[in-house]
Amino acid sequence: MLRTELYADPTGRFIHELVSESCRRYPHKTALIDASSNRRFTYAEYGQTVESIAAGLISAGLKPGEVIAIYLPNSWEFCAAYHAATLAGAVPTLLNPSYREREVRYQLENSGAAILITDGPNLEGISLAGLPKLRRLYAIRQCSPESEPFSGLLQARRAVLPRPEQTSDQTLGALPYSSGTTGLPKGVMLSHFNLVANVFQFLGPNGTHINHDSVVLCFLPLYHIYGLNVILNPVLAIGATLVLMPRFNVSQLT
Repeated sequence: MLRTELYADPTGRFIHELVSESCRRYPHKTALIDASSNRRFTYAEYGQTVESIAAGLISAGLKPGEVIAIYLPNSWEFCAAYHAATLAGAVPTLLNPSYREREVRYQLENSGAAILITDGPNLEGISLAGLPKLRRLYAIRQCSPESEPFSGLLQARRAVLPRPEQTSDQTLGALPYSSGTTGLPKGVMLSHFNLVANVFQFLGPNGTHINHDSVVLCFLPLYHIYGLNVILNPVLAIGATLVLMPRFNVSQLT
């Protein structure tokens, strides 16, 4: 059947607002299960975590419109960092966790990333020296000599979350990069309106069978737009439960 209706009107909506609404609507429901760390979050816990990270980023000097690079496999830290970045008024750019030095440095420099969120093992053999705009580096689980612990962003702080300076169709909500099949990879500027409209298209009549009682397994990479905006954002927007795996693992699944 044709999809001719959206789930709701996307005009003026921001992607983190959809998640925040679910956190208020289903506070005691399980939002996310991370198979890589066995961490579970209720919606209330997830919302509080996202707000804490956003406040931590602002306290660390993040300014609205700056770029935050997320160089991680599927994990709760990826999800929370992404939504915290947009809540703090930043633009997340998403890196394939299998990238090596040349690819990492290219995307960080080309995007003008001010903050990088990654993990120690990802940085083995990679030099980040000389990147002109990169100011802070956070590692989620294993720190490298040049990184700060991601957990530090979760410490209680007071920070004023910025109000959007532009409308949702003029504010970037993600900066994924193309595969580079016709040259070097290019940053794809996706507005909050783009992302929300796509989520509401997917959740609309005849779009999907997912509802707030669903439990959805995600092993597709979140750095890719399919994992990000056809799984992560719609699942949390509708109040379902997301189970994350860095890659498909039969024994872990059963």
